[in-house]
Formats: sequence, structure tokens, C-alpha cells
Amino acid sequence: MAKFLLVENDPLVIRIIRHLFNPEGVDTLTVVNSREQLNAELQQDEPVAAALADIHLPDALNGEATKDLLNAGIATVILTGSEDTSARDHWLREGAVDYINKEGRYWYPYATRLLKQLQLNQKRKILIVEDSLVEMESMAAVLELNRYSVIKAESSEQALDILQRDPDIRLMTVDHQLPGMNGLELIQTIRYKFPDRPMSIIGVSAVPRSSAQLSMDFIRSGADDFLHKPFNLQEFIYRINNNAQMIDAYVQLKNQAEQDFLTGLYNRRYFMHQAEELINKTRSQMRKTMVSMDIDHFKKVNDHFGHHAGDLVLQAVARTMHEELAPLLLARTGGEEFSVLIPAHSAAEVQALMENLRQRIAALKIDVEDGDILSVTISIGACTSMDQDLNTLWNTADEALYSAKLNSRNQVVSLSA
Repeated sequence: MAKFLLVENDPLVIRIIRHLFNPEGVDTLTVVNSREQLNAELQQDEPVAAALADIHLPDALNGEATKDLLNAGIATVILTGSEDTSARDHWLREGAVDYINKEGRYWYPYATRLLKQLQLNQKRKILIVEDSLVEMESMAAVLELNRYSVIKAESSEQALDILQRDPDIRLMTVDHQLPGMNGLELIQTIRYKFPDRPMSIIGVSAVPRSSAQLSMDFIRSGADDFLHKPFNLQEFIYRINNNAQMIDAYVQLKNQAEQDFLTGLYNRRYFMHQAEELINKTRSQMRKTMVSMDIDHFKKVNDHFGHHAGDLVLQAVARTMHEELAPLLLARTGGEEFSVLIPAHSAAEVQALMENLRQRIAALKIDVEDGDILSVTISIGACTSMDQDLNTLWNTADEALYSAKLNSRNQVVSLSA
């Protein structure tokens, strides 16, 4: 749970922000309406994720409370009734994240979204690819002010090496003029080498040619946005924030398409696609084992304790499977059915791995609420082969699972294809 500050003394504004800020109740919004209260709050040990602050308070008419926030290193968004552009420029130079006018209904949800984004930014990595150290540091400063984790590269080759080692980078800025491979070539290489990686790339350039042509060249090469130097740093961060939100939305949709909503494991469609690719790539080169698993007597859990209890059992079993089998390709492939593809293991090694998993699940004590503690077992069928296709492995593993079910359940049965 994150803590945010609202530094404001207008009761109407406080009500609006409270209403918009936290409908799910996952974060806390602490309201202070004076500089004295603010300084008392800043003495607390609990860290503050970000603050939304009016410049003028009854005991701090000239922005002293806002200055206190900035001096404390807190990411601060100013929400004010003043449209004074010189004041805006002053507070942005002082280190405020943004300067927002209270007039208009749009700006209140905008301000609360920005606060949440500042918290999310702490987990967002952005790679700056720029050969000018002055411009790199200028971009890095505004990004770090907005709480992004900044990684720097001075050449295309260095950037590619960083991307290869760090799959969590989802945002990039790429200058056009770079030593060796230029920015357009770098973006083309990234899109070719990492076609499935969700990543938003913003091209930047001071090359003296038609901005429209250069922008088109960047977009056509795989960039998502473009800025021509010199650019306003506020516009730069607005574009970065918009691209961060778009890439997060894309990742969320991608996860929803690939993952089972209840357990968080991959779903059947994704599993079958990935398994087929892996098996086809390694036919006659590497031993693979398809494993089918099923929770024994799961229907009785639903019938006797209800579907909510059944969901809790599925989640507990899936969590244990993930702990034991990650990073293998593991999925929930049916109601109470799970599958895993295990490469490069002998049949004996798979048997030992699955036996250990069976014992761990049998030892679970699952609290399904209302004072009920349940235990369940699983039956497991496995098929190991060097050169069989997906359907043969899948069907044979199912046959092995069926044998385990017929033979008293709660056991591992292996068959050869």
C-alpha cells in the first residue's frame, strides 16, 4: 500500500480528489491543509510515493509548503488556481513534476492519474540511446524527476547489449546520429531481433532535414513516436508518459490473452502454441516430456464446499506447481487440468520431479474459509520422447493420466510414445 499526500485547504477540492483517488482502497491519501501539518507529516517514517499540492496555504501564502515537499525529495504535482505562466515556469524549474490549473473538470482526474503514474514509474525502466552527454543528462534529469529508472547507452551496439541482458526495458529514446549504426538502423534491428518484446521507442533527432520526412522514416522503421531537437522537456515527458501508459495497456491485454485469469498460469491456447513451436524446433535433437495433471475428485470439492472453495483449491495447487516447475512452460489447460512441457530431462528425472510435486500438493492444507481446511491429491501422466509431434505426446500423456486415474489416483504414470 502506497502513501500519497494531498496538500490543500479547499474542502471542495479535497472531496473531489478523495472521490477520484482511490475507489479500490489499495492506497492511502493523507490530507494536510497547512504547512505546520505538512512538516509534522514529513517527520513520519512512512515513505511518501508522491504529493499533490496547492501553492497557497493559510500559513504558507508564497509556496513555502511546496518548497518543503521539493526539498524533502518528494515527487510533487502542483494543483493551483493560478494561470500565471511565470509561476508555472518557476515551479517547474524548482523541480515540480507538473503544474496543473484547477479550472475545468478534466484536470482533477488527470492529476490523480499522474500521482498513480509517478508510483508506477519507479518500476519502469527507460533506455536513453544518445551520444551527446549534455542532452543525455538533460533527458535523464527530467525522467528521474518523474521517478523513471534510467539506463544510458552511447552507441547502438551498447544499447543492443543492454536490451539482450535486460528484458524488463519497455521504453526507449533513440537519437538518429549515433556512432556506428545510426538510430534508424538500431530501431530496425531491435524490431527484428526482439519481435515479441513489448517496447515503445521514441526517436529524437536534430538532423537538418524535413521534420516530416525524418518523422516518417522513424515511424516506418518501428518507432512509436518522434521528437525533433531541440524540444521542450515538458513535452518530452508528456510523450514518455503517454507511451508508458500505452505499452502498459498492451502488456495487460497480452497477458489477458495468454494467461488463465484465476490462477495466473498460461492458458491452453498459449501453451499449445508455445509447445508446438518448441517441439518442432527440437525434433530428433532433444528429449521432451509432456505431462498432464488433474486434481483428484475435484467435483466433490465444488459440490460439497461451493465454487469459491474450488477456486481457492485451484489457486493453491497452481501456486505450488509454479513454485516447483518454474520456469518451465506450465498452463491450466482445463477446469482442474494442468500441463507442463519439460525439455532435456530423462524419463527418470521427470518421474522424480513429478513425484516430488505430487507429494507437495498432497501435503497442502488449503484454507477455503468458513473454518474448512481441505487437502487434495493429483494424478499425473507423462510421456517422454525424442522425435514425436505435439499431438502424439499430448495424447500419450493423457493415456498415462487416465491409467493413473484408473489405478487409485494420487500417483505418477509414465508411458513411452
